Amino acid sequence: MAGPSIKAVYTADDATAYAARLPQWEFDVTNAAATLTQGGTAATTQPGIPKGLRRRKRFYVVTASGKEGSFTVLDSASNLWTSAIGTALEIPLFEAAAPVANNATLRGRTGERTKAI
Repeated sequence: MAGPSIKAVYTADDATAYAARLPQWEFDVTNAAATLTQGGTAATTQPGIPKGLRRRKRFYVVTASGKEGSFTVLDSASNLWTSAIGTALEIPLFEAAAPVANNATLRGRTGERTKAI
C-alpha cells in the first residue's frame, strides 16, 4: 500500500532495538475501541535492521472483501501480537477514507526469523 512512511523502533526478539521503515498505516493500526496499538516510537539513533532478519508479521482479512494482508508488529509485547485470532481491527483500504469502524479481523502470525548472510 503506497503512502507516507515512518522510521520506527523495532524491538527484536533478543531485545535489540533497530530502526525499521514501514508505512504510516502499519504504525497507526488500531481497532474501533482504540485498545489495540503498536505502542511504537519513532526511531532516532537506532541502527537499521541487519540483512537476514525478517520481521514478525501479523495477518488480517478484510471482512467485506475477503482480502488478506499482513503488517509488521514492532514489539512482541504489543497487544497486536498477543491478541487472539478473530479480534476485530481497522485496516485502511486502498483509495478509501480511513475506516471509522472495525473492518477486518486478525488471523495468524509469523515470528521473527534470522538467517546469517
